[in-house]
Amino acid sequence: MKKTGGIKMKRKRTMIFVTALALMVLLSFSGVSTAASGRDDINLSLNQVIETLNPFNVSSIICTQLYCQIYDVLFFQNDAGELEPRLAESFELAEDNVTYTVHLRDGVKFHNGKKLTAEDAAWSIDYALKSGPYKMIRPKVPGYKSVKVIDDLTFQIVSDGPNPTLLNNISIWVNILCKEEVLAAGEKFGIEWIPCGAGPYVISSYNPDTEIELKAFEDYYQGPASIKKVNYKILTDNNTITVAFESGELDLIVVPTAAWTRFKSNSDYNTYLSPTNHTSFFHINSIRGDVLSDKRVRQAFSYAMDREMMVIAAYDGIAQTAYSLFNPSSVFGGFTVEEMEKAGIPSYQYDPEKAKTLLAEAGFPNGFDAGKILCISGSYWEKMSTVFQANLADIGVKVDIEVADSASCRARRYDQDYDISNTGTNFTPEATYGYIYFKYLSDEARKAGERTELGLKDRELDDVYRKVLTEMNREKRKAAYLDLNRLLQDRMYTIPTFHKAIPYAYSKDLVCDEINTNYYYIYKFHWK
Repeated sequence: MKKTGGIKMKRKRTMIFVTALALMVLLSFSGVSTAASGRDDINLSLNQVIETLNPFNVSSIICTQLYCQIYDVLFFQNDAGELEPRLAESFELAEDNVTYTVHLRDGVKFHNGKKLTAEDAAWSIDYALKSGPYKMIRPKVPGYKSVKVIDDLTFQIVSDGPNPTLLNNISIWVNILCKEEVLAAGEKFGIEWIPCGAGPYVISSYNPDTEIELKAFEDYYQGPASIKKVNYKILTDNNTITVAFESGELDLIVVPTAAWTRFKSNSDYNTYLSPTNHTSFFHINSIRGDVLSDKRVRQAFSYAMDREMMVIAAYDGIAQTAYSLFNPSSVFGGFTVEEMEKAGIPSYQYDPEKAKTLLAEAGFPNGFDAGKILCISGSYWEKMSTVFQANLADIGVKVDIEVADSASCRARRYDQDYDISNTGTNFTPEATYGYIYFKYLSDEARKAGERTELGLKDRELDDVYRKVLTEMNREKRKAAYLDLNRLLQDRMYTIPTFHKAIPYAYSKDLVCDEINTNYYYIYKFHWK
């Protein structure tokens, strides 16, 4: 496996931000010199308040970054979509293509000292996906039907039909927790630290607004971590992050994109530009029966978007332009511009004149007022919206920008309380995750409390996506993904902008044996 700057070039699942704010809080760090060898602590930051410690009830990437350290999953899905053993050692898929038999490791302990059993694993899966109150996580694992305990270390998961990525998706989205501990905690679960996980670290001090401290779990099944103490500060200002890192108060950061060139050329640090399977995009609210319901208008918006300029203005030139939703470099189900055009699928290269022609065909030769872009505050989101606003103005479409925090924007998207909204996600190594946006949402499902960010009733698109979800043959599934991309590019409910990369900088004395796509795992770090 190739290494660059001390990092294995091995990319794995879902994204990370490690940012910073308020220099004053940095004074509370321990003051340990980052130049010292043989350290067993690390100083890091998270760029927003931790919303909850309940991993079944979260959609925040920052929360997930924390969960990577304290919880664990059945299997770890690598870049190739292969499942590497974690809490589970192995599995078999029956000839019926719906029954997975999973075998757990023997001797795994939760943070409360209780031994992991099949009852805990089966309960965690069913509680997250069916019996618990967590409607937001369910669309991320389509096809789950039931789970049954066989013995102390064996259980079976059953899907509602052939489902080639069911176990992969469960392994990504369902952390395995101690049933007894969670149920005993009641309403405290998620609010306070409960020793219900089985990951390499436990929380020793928890203030979600300012700082979180972790310590190594000495009974971790893979052996205790080399780094014994983790000091997280909740910091939200990009300028502070660079000052803190350069002064030695932080040991690893995600570099603000504007500073990447400067950091990359500084031999005092290790740097690494990590690829991701993330896509940033704009949702268009198409279900209200107004002008945005006309696909020609949405197609015009996509032609109007200058993605090259957006990459420069919003991400300082270190992202990859996205002419379709799934990154073909890292997501099975994504296709290059050349592959799409060969198949007769439009890629919507920047063409404002073509955009104006489509608007005229739709009955708006002089443009119109499209309302507002609901914009996530901070980071690159506001720059994205400003570029898109200018692009739309060039074709006669007026939009204002409304900025709100991430949680508020997310809630409004699920209520379809927006005209246009920017957001993004880490697509899994396979594009099945995108179904959470495009699923057909029936009246019955909506009455039952189910929500999607687009609220679609596009049966044709749903049928094509379901064909992808149930096709067991990989080559046939790839062909089905091409059909899916054809429909997504035609409907243009969601306009892709770019696939970002994550620029890391870290201390010369810190050895990062592996930084994965989207997230880092402190268990893989140690000091010289």
